[in-house]
Amino acid sequence: MMKDDKIDISGKYLLKAVLLLSGIWVILFYGSALVLPLLVAAIIATLLNRPTEKLKKWGFPDWLAMTVSLILTGIVLLLLFWLVSSQIGNMADEWSTIKEKATEKYGFFSEWAKRTIQIDPARFVDNNIDLTDRLKSISKIFIASFTDLLTQSFIILIYTILFLMQKRMFMRFFKKLVKNDNAGSKILSGSSRIIGNYMFGKGIIMVFLFIVYYLGFTFGQVPFALFLALFAALFSIIPYVGNLIGGGVAIILAYLYSGGTPALIVIAVICVAQLLENYILTPWIIGDKVDLNPFITIFGVILLSVLWGMVGAIIALPVLGVLKVLFQHTDGMEPYTYLLKKHEK
Repeated sequence: MMKDDKIDISGKYLLKAVLLLSGIWVILFYGSALVLPLLVAAIIATLLNRPTEKLKKWGFPDWLAMTVSLILTGIVLLLLFWLVSSQIGNMADEWSTIKEKATEKYGFFSEWAKRTIQIDPARFVDNNIDLTDRLKSISKIFIASFTDLLTQSFIILIYTILFLMQKRMFMRFFKKLVKNDNAGSKILSGSSRIIGNYMFGKGIIMVFLFIVYYLGFTFGQVPFALFLALFAALFSIIPYVGNLIGGGVAIILAYLYSGGTPALIVIAVICVAQLLENYILTPWIIGDKVDLNPFITIFGVILLSVLWGMVGAIIALPVLGVLKVLFQHTDGMEPYTYLLKKHEK
């Protein structure tokens, strides 16, 4: 066989590649407490840079423009947290009713399964564990996660402020690192554009989805319309998987509380909203700015969610988009750019 018919990959090269990938995995997994806040802060600082620069053009001094941007962001997040927590409180008041109706529907489903397909669902359920105890365990996990998030939020805030204050220093450092001012400028501007366009665009789409969900659920007299609309819209920030989670919870809760008709209304509204998002809102608002391979997108969301939980799933697309821009302007990385890009049929 001729030499040209063989792939020129030495054992030493493969060993280095395996060691490099293993090292990156160890750093990302075990160093998440250090890496994740830095990464989230960098993304937030990139997003806040746009309104900060806008305020500077209006005559605001640097410190005031940065402060106003941070305060407005904090107000939006606090309002969102208050709205979600108040809706959860309303649902907690109805918990006894939800539990009673869920038990009743489970009994109907169990009888139907025994009669129709000769399967007893009770065989797959541990009857010694009360549903309330399970929910208490889940609540403890959420409380622990929320406490951890609050702890990291302070660190993220400090990092974000420092990134905004020393933006030019970090940009000059990166250009010196790549030793090519032209390529460095393209990587920085391309990365900033992808993060900004995607995250701001996704925020606008979430608002549109919330309006569609809320109007549809209210018109169909679905219970907890505001909470279900908010929950489904917020989870849509996670590509592909988020719509399944948010929509699935809305369908299940509507069915348990009010029966089949409200559940069907929820399904219809979610289908209409997904058509609007996929074929009108996303192409119009976000367009092809991210332009990632769907397989790589799903794989990246799963990988970062395994590493960093829900936060990892949310930032997966911006991270992959930045990697694509970096590979595009790096010699020898053309195959990885090809793998990341979306290809027309």
